[in-house]
Amino acid sequence: MSPERVFQVLTVLGLAAGGWLYGDYWKKTNLPPLDNDSAATLRAENSELVQRVDTLEEELAQVRSMLSKGPFPVPEDIISWVEKDYDMVFLKHPNVRLASPTKIRDAAHANLRLIYGEVDLENEGLAWELLGLLPPNQRLFTQLLFVNSTGVKGICDLSEQRILLSENFDAMSVPDRSVLVRLLGQLLAYQNYPKKEWGSRDEWQAWEAVHTGSAAAQQSRFLRRNTDTNEASWDDPEPAREQLLNDLEPALQGFCNFPFIEGADFSRYFFIDSRAAWAGMFQNPPSSTAAVLHPNQKEREAIDISFPNSGSEIIHENTIGELGLRLWLEPFAGMDESGLLAEQWRGDRYQLRRRSDKQFTLTWKIALVDEKSAKSLKAEVERSMIPHFQEAQASRKTAVNVSGTVLTFTNSPKK
Repeated sequence: MSPERVFQVLTVLGLAAGGWLYGDYWKKTNLPPLDNDSAATLRAENSELVQRVDTLEEELAQVRSMLSKGPFPVPEDIISWVEKDYDMVFLKHPNVRLASPTKIRDAAHANLRLIYGEVDLENEGLAWELLGLLPPNQRLFTQLLFVNSTGVKGICDLSEQRILLSENFDAMSVPDRSVLVRLLGQLLAYQNYPKKEWGSRDEWQAWEAVHTGSAAAQQSRFLRRNTDTNEASWDDPEPAREQLLNDLEPALQGFCNFPFIEGADFSRYFFIDSRAAWAGMFQNPPSSTAAVLHPNQKEREAIDISFPNSGSEIIHENTIGELGLRLWLEPFAGMDESGLLAEQWRGDRYQLRRRSDKQFTLTWKIALVDEKSAKSLKAEVERSMIPHFQEAQASRKTAVNVSGTVLTFTNSPKK
């Protein structure tokens, strides 16, 4: 008999035995007082039942240990529902396993290496410090690792194409099962539409918005279906992760929440439209966060940004898109103004360079829809952001200027 079947049988037997034991106990407590012989017999019977339950609990623990080394028994009805909801089929049977916190953290680490590379994330973190997206000495890689592995019920390991569930995953809990549904959706989409290289952070964020956002929207549909059936509401299955997200810097929080909020909304737009539109979203995913933020608009090709070839050593360069521009502005300009200004985004690119004296300079060029928008952005940055940089990075010099439709932000050492 397979470990999965043994686990199911033992679970039923354990519950039945425990229920019978306690039911029998309460029945007998209401009986008239027993004589000494009857009481002794009852105590012996109860002792034997307690030993049986203890034995079953030990066997259940052994089976859980076996399951941690083998496949987790995913109900076929959940797999079928996920496939039907996505209008896709698994190309390989989903590999789902229980895993320790260390294994889940290792999977999160592998995902980050697959997407960014560890060195690139360290350099990106330095660039974000100079952009003001992160305070000094807050390692981007470490924070992303903790967000993706702490307090989670499971993770989709892209590098191994498998799902790892936490050891405290409760197969009887609807919220926990909803997490499994989300992870199955991610794995299903990745099997059918894999991609392992992205040209920029903005392109990666857009791709993740499609895959993770679709899975998050599917999780919501699963919970809503069970809410309607059971007339109940459900608690957040991952409260520790949610608290960790709330403690992040606003910009990093925005990047992490993007696939679950804006990405989910983007996927719903196509899910409601038609099955053809839904499939097309995966076949031709958006290449920028601007496209995700505006699903009802035709995606525009981003304006190419170039830099001089000469100069100090280039350490890192990247594009953070309309989303990055909005998150950069939000803490200073407010949500409404930031959204309006960021909507004028048409392309961006930053470069992080290391001078011969080992100090770093950063140049960020942002292309806007027209000169008026570029000047409006410059005015807002000078009004609300430059004073902040002068105080927070007193040893550095920040400046912003406009040439035509392109705004350039620079951050360099004063000496």
